[in-house]
Amino acid sequence: RQCYEQGLIKSPTLAGRVSVRFVIGRDGSVANVKNGGSDLPDRAVVNCVFRVYYGLSFPEPEGGIVTVTYPIQFAPQ
Repeated sequence: RQCYEQGLIKSPTLAGRVSVRFVIGRDGSVANVKNGGSDLPDRAVVNCVFRVYYGLSFPEPEGGIVTVTYPIQFAPQ
């Protein structure tokens, strides 16, 4: 949310989707983050959201690594 709010300061009508494709490693940490088809026009906001994912952790997945694509829709209130 903080990433998007920073973008709104520069562009009050900023809207779009950030689609994050990330890999959950065997230990539950996020091992890789890529663009999964984002259309939000502010690259700084998109990259900020991607960086946040590196700090996340999940339960250790059963059977190895897991790849997830997670879309987030942003729109001003």
